[in-house]
Amino acid sequence: MAVFHDQGKSIGSPKKADAYTGPVSVGRFVAPIAGKTLSRGGTVLAELTSEWATIAGSSLAGYTSPAKLTKAAAEPDSSGRPTPAVLHLKVDPAKALEVQYSAPQLIERINQTLGYRAVSGLRLVQAPVPRKAAAPSRSLKPAPAKNEQLAPENRLSAALARMAHGVKARGCSG
Repeated sequence: MAVFHDQGKSIGSPKKADAYTGPVSVGRFVAPIAGKTLSRGGTVLAELTSEWATIAGSSLAGYTSPAKLTKAAAEPDSSGRPTPAVLHLKVDPAKALEVQYSAPQLIERINQTLGYRAVSGLRLVQAPVPRKAAAPSRSLKPAPAKNEQLAPENRLSAALARMAHGVKARGCSG
């Protein structure tokens, strides 16, 4: 905690400081705003949320999302180490059993990504998980159809041409 010698007040002081015209530390303004969030492990949750697709993998990330972290009880021999937390994970109810079976691997991946044993357990909360908005699909223009009656072998070549046009319009390689 920094102390301003001119004012005699610390950053976390709830009292308003006297008028001071010199430079002021940015931390003085950040602490009152983000203090509660940062003290509850908000940085860890923010990192988990931003990296969730990488941590969980594309299959699990589609129907799970980290909700909150709760601190576990302090261990008797902790000696100043941060206590592991329980991650509350929102899970689509239909996929909860699958997530429960993959929980040990998921905890391992989370701790490996963060670099220390930040999460000791998972608590699954069955709730709807907001889906990310899908990218707008390109509208397909159908191949021009001819009004004349085609012979069976010409109908096949016309159908193959329409199919090739659709594949090219979607950008698929083949």
